[in-house]
Amino acid sequence: MLKIEMEYARGMLFIRLSGILSQRTVNDLKMNLDRMIEEEGIKYFVINLENLEYVDEAGLQLLMTYDIDITLHDGKLVICGYHNDIEKKVRKDTEEAFQNMENSKDELTAFHLINI
Repeated sequence: MLKIEMEYARGMLFIRLSGILSQRTVNDLKMNLDRMIEEEGIKYFVINLENLEYVDEAGLQLLMTYDIDITLHDGKLVICGYHNDIEKKVRKDTEEAFQNMENSKDELTAFHLINI
């Protein structure tokens, strides 16, 4: 099960994930992100993984895809709370790609990285 909490503040959407981001739950996040991008026109995202218990390749692929898409449309996505427990559970090839995305230790640091 994936729990998605969203908060819009200062021009950014903060998305806090808890539970499991996997092939079974990835569509829940995709629908929420698509709606916020298309209907609300939001361009700046902070995705907090601090309370995520597990992420599989499908979940990582979705995050990487949105990172590229948002950047191409003059937006920015920052991942925060990426911790060792998740690192241990992902394959090395996906882990390397995931670490290439902009990330920070917490939401406050992510807020300053986006700097709008």
